[in-house]
Amino acid sequence: MKIIITGGRQSNSSLSYFNKEWSNGVRGVVFEYDTDSKKIEEKFVYETPEELRPKNDYSISFKSGSIHQGKLYVTTLTEILILSLPDYKIIDKISLNIFNDLHHVIYVKGFLYIVVTGLDLTIEYDLDKKKISKFFNCYREKKTWERFSKKVDYRKINTTKPHFSHPNHVTIFNKKLYITRYKQQDVIVYKLNGDYLRTIELNNGIPHDGSIFNDEFIYTTVTGKIIKVNKKNESIKDIIDLNKFAVDDCSLGWCRGYNFCNDMNYVGFSRIRPTKFMENVKWLGSKINDKYKLKMPTRVEIYNKNFTKIVDTIELEKVGLNWIFSILNY
Repeated sequence: MKIIITGGRQSNSSLSYFNKEWSNGVRGVVFEYDTDSKKIEEKFVYETPEELRPKNDYSISFKSGSIHQGKLYVTTLTEILILSLPDYKIIDKISLNIFNDLHHVIYVKGFLYIVVTGLDLTIEYDLDKKKISKFFNCYREKKTWERFSKKVDYRKINTTKPHFSHPNHVTIFNKKLYITRYKQQDVIVYKLNGDYLRTIELNNGIPHDGSIFNDEFIYTTVTGKIIKVNKKNESIKDIIDLNKFAVDDCSLGWCRGYNFCNDMNYVGFSRIRPTKFMENVKWLGSKINDKYKLKMPTRVEIYNKNFTKIVDTIELEKVGLNWIFSILNY
């Protein structure tokens, strides 16, 4: 089994660790981990071309992706790349003027569903017609095009923060879209036809990933919790707090990226940068001290089926991956 890890590489500058996230990444990187040999290997490195990013103080990174029928679909901040597997050849690239801080993409029946975090939006993109077919506003309190303009090239703008909802991840089940929202700590649910349905309150920290494994939605929170939600009635079944594995009350890191395969749970943790730390000081709480507050490195922890122990750790900083966005398998 191959585990694919997408993320970013920061500059070698000693100051890059302290930069804002929108001016910190120099390359998008994809690594493969072989579950049999336990070998980690760099497979693909990418730099967004100048015409598709801001001129100065830009960041380049892969964010979250998905796999469908031998193809890897993955986002940069302003592009969708479609790569063939296992050779990682670029099949297609998509970049639209409304793309800003893309976070996730999935393929479903000829359409891409793309989380455009910079515009608090998720879109449906028709691959045959090569155009957007639907918009799903992730902050319904205000109309998207009252806040933003379809005429502006948002690829050239470093950041549109503050975001009002900051959507992160999208998944589809039973003709419905489920989109995680950072600010509201919930999941907003739409019908595929564009009709709003409801929200699922998680309220256990900032949610990031949300995918289906067997009969459950599995949501990660950046604070180190795994939330299991029944996909039939959308009720919370279980909450697993991975902070029980913390040593000396050390923060585990920014928890983002999850997969379950071969009866193992793969969970990503990225080193917390000082800027991210300051934005989220409340949830770190007592972990704020000189010795431990930002020490844990970027890695994937492999837990057993029931999350009762850590089986292994994939160390990633030493091979040149500084933050994780998605953990996939094929």
